This record gives sequence, structure tokens and C-alpha cells, in this order.
Amino acid sequence: MHIVIQVELIFSLIIMAILAIFFIYAGRKVALADATKRPKGLVLVVETGVEMIYNYFKSIMPSHFEKNYYPYFAMLFCYLIVANISGLIGFDAPTSNYSITLAMTIITFVLIQFNAIRKKGVKSYIVGNIWPPTNIFGTIAPLISLSFRIFGNILSGSILMSLLYQFTAWLSGLILPTTVNFLGPVIAPVFHVYFDLFAGVIQTLVFVTISSILIMMENED
Repeated sequence: MHIVIQVELIFSLIIMAILAIFFIYAGRKVALADATKRPKGLVLVVETGVEMIYNYFKSIMPSHFEKNYYPYFAMLFCYLIVANISGLIGFDAPTSNYSITLAMTIITFVLIQFNAIRKKGVKSYIVGNIWPPTNIFGTIAPLISLSFRIFGNILSGSILMSLLYQFTAWLSGLILPTTVNFLGPVIAPVFHVYFDLFAGVIQTLVFVTISSILIMMENED
């Protein structure tokens, strides 16, 4: 048996470890903060972030989802933000690996089907998904579209940035007889802002928004 540990998985584990340490530390700071005083520093940043995420999901999902789903999507949101923009610090973005995006989408897919079964009942759920047969494609469509959407956008951005660095290295060699890519650090940051930062944030919002809407739709009467 030949086992290959993909580099994106390693970076994913590093990101999760960093987030876990940060949240533990931030949680202790919030717990020790004086509630009678105006928050500042890290406490202010954390409270503002939590409130923004909470208000965002509250605008999408009704309050009865608050206990079970807000924390899950908030954590998913934080992980995806960091994972998508990790290319800015030299990481291979975990979401550029389809196995990672598929694993996250499977969790969402299971939650969608769980809510559908709970609402319709097992018998109605099975009948509704196998007849007419085209309904099967409608059932698995979110699994395919969500996983490929974020994977394709992040991977394409990584490929384009790699091509850009190759081009600037070639152009640098034409201007000066040197192997140093001096044009890369000048030209690339502008494209990093779009392909890593802007696209990473947008894809995070798209993933968690569509996921939460699909779950909510299965609970509507």
C-alpha cells in the first residue's frame, strides 16, 4: 500500500491548529474581561467578529437554527477565510485540493439530507428522491456544485499566480542578465489582492451562504 500525504492536508492541519489555539486564547481573554467596561484590544476584535457573523447568519436563517447551525457555519466561515487566503503567506491553499473541499461539502450534504428526512419522513424522502429518476440528480447537485465551485476558483487562482511568476521571471531575465525575479514582487501583489484576498473572501461567503440556504429550505413548510 502506497500512502501519499498531500501538502494541502498538512497546511490544513496547521491552519486548524492555529485557529484552535487562537480561539482557546481568545475565549479565555473574553471570559476574564470585565463586562462592565468597554471592550478593547483582542476582546473587542473577537466580539465584533462574532457579532458580525451572528448577524449575517441571522439575516439568512431563522432563529430556531441558532443553537445547532450558527456555531457550525461560523467555524466553517473562519476556517475557509484563513484557508482561502493562506496563499498570501506562502501556503498551498487547502481549498485548492478537491479532497478537502469535497469533505466539507459532504458534511453540508449530510445536514441537508438529514433535515429533509426529518421534515418529510423516511418513506416520503426516498420516494421523492427516486421518482421521477431525474430527482436523483437534483439531490446530488449541491454536493457537486458546492465542492467544485470553491475548489475550481481557488485552484484557478493558484495556477494563474504561478503562471504570472513564471512570466515575470522570464521578463526579468530579458531586462537584466540575472536569475532574480525582480519584477515578481512589483507586479504580483496587485493580482494577489484579487486572486487570494478578494476571491477567497467571496468564495467563503458563497459557500456558507448557499449551504445555510439549502439547509433552511429543507425545513420550510
